[in-house]
Amino acid sequence: MLFIWGKRTYGAADKVGNVSVKTMFGHFWYLPLFPKTSYYVEAKSGKAFELNGLRWRSVLFGYLRVWGAVCAVMAFLHARSEEGTAALPAYLLCALATAAVIGSYFYDRKTQREEVRQLRLSMEKNFGVALDPYECLESLQQEITAKAQANSIAQLDEDWHKQIIRDPFSDQHQLELALLRARCDRQDQVLQQEVLKKVASRRA
Repeated sequence: MLFIWGKRTYGAADKVGNVSVKTMFGHFWYLPLFPKTSYYVEAKSGKAFELNGLRWRSVLFGYLRVWGAVCAVMAFLHARSEEGTAALPAYLLCALATAAVIGSYFYDRKTQREEVRQLRLSMEKNFGVALDPYECLESLQQEITAKAQANSIAQLDEDWHKQIIRDPFSDQHQLELALLRARCDRQDQVLQQEVLKKVASRRA
């Protein structure tokens, strides 16, 4: 008997542009068993950026969309083998499992935080890939700072992004880059709140 096992990504979530969060699972017969690592994955190129931890929404969707579909099929086949009202529980289980799988896609679209979505769109505009630097395992601060420096006559210091964020008259393009650079400072939660408020105020 042929056994198929290995690893592959499941659970696409938080899609912005062509980039989704997906989780690498160990699988057996393509059924996800245990999550290993979450990534931002660019659909066209397949390029992946490792995240700084598992994203549990993606993990949940990975299990739900595969095992839910299996459950729906098995329940339907069982219902077909029953007669009369005895088949109703199996049909109900099939309907519920199918609704859960389909509903996961709608739920994902409706519950994205708009400020984070805007930051990811800003990354796509400036760097070609819609990801949030806050979530990435590898820091992107050098790339972001290099682009900001190319747009600046003055030499940027270490805290250039904080100065621009707090300057009400800052250049809008430099502000975009400053907000992205600030997302690299994961440990500074006060700064992160400033960033999200600034993004929200720009949309207002």
